[in-house]
Amino acid sequence: MEQENRPRCILPDPDALQSYSEVLPRVGQSLPMSYLKIAEGCDRHCTYCIIPKLRGRQKSRPINKIVQEADTLVQSGVKELVLVAQETTAYGSDIGLSNGLSRLLRELSAISSDIWIRILYGHPESMDDTLIRTMHQADNICSYFDIPIQHASDRILKKMGRQYQKEDLFRLFDRIRSIAGDACLRTTVITGFPGESESDFDELFSCIEKIQFDHLGVFNYSDSEDLASHGLGRHVPEEIAMKRYDAIMSRQMELSAGNNEKYLHQTLPVLIEEMPEKGLYIGRTVFQAPEVDGITYVHKDRLTIGGFADVRITDTLEYDLTGEAL
Repeated sequence: MEQENRPRCILPDPDALQSYSEVLPRVGQSLPMSYLKIAEGCDRHCTYCIIPKLRGRQKSRPINKIVQEADTLVQSGVKELVLVAQETTAYGSDIGLSNGLSRLLRELSAISSDIWIRILYGHPESMDDTLIRTMHQADNICSYFDIPIQHASDRILKKMGRQYQKEDLFRLFDRIRSIAGDACLRTTVITGFPGESESDFDELFSCIEKIQFDHLGVFNYSDSEDLASHGLGRHVPEEIAMKRYDAIMSRQMELSAGNNEKYLHQTLPVLIEEMPEKGLYIGRTVFQAPEVDGITYVHKDRLTIGGFADVRITDTLEYDLTGEAL
């Protein structure tokens, strides 16, 4: 009886609701960076994800509305536009746009040459050569490829509902590096997915070793009765998942430190965001996305918050850089 009397919450069909209002006022920005949502919802069916149930199928915003909002943000002083969606690289596919994200990027790039445009949350299957070239050719579009792969074992990828295999990933990242030689690669992976064996984990670890991402995030699988993956057998004990998590993060720290060393003594443009103390500023380079990557410490008597500075890198850490503004 206690189970029957428990209050229930019935959610409406997300596809029957307006997913994005073009008329509501936006939250004001306090930083020189702003997230810009270009679509809502997702057409994928990853077994570990509940987003399609909560937000429905993908619904892309019209290009003119996005450009209008972006222009307003730039006019207000925003220096970096970070494009986000559940799957940014699939933008426009639901409204009949061919190469939708490339078309959107070209229009956003034309707003101002004095901004950065960054893309987060791509997908291996919707990242094509046209988009890679578009991101590489425009000076104000960050050559920053955030493509969560989630895993590299074909067996686990299939269980996850991901429609690609390990060799597809190697080919994709090889193409990105061949087209955009200065590309920064970021990904996200999941450890401890139901059924992940030691050999599956070894495949994932080996993939990370071979590709050598500039940035990598790891999540331990989080279970819920609402997920399709909940019904999969052989759930991985939490302590084993954490051990695998620690192994990847430890190795990625070494890889990131090695990657950062190539910037020593180089001069890089840095977007200045904070001044924690007099003579010390915090900013980010093109290859450092907000909140998820490292930062750059900049020494200078006086710099403009929200402006760009040319910074000579004098020291490198595992994730961060230190330099002096010229």
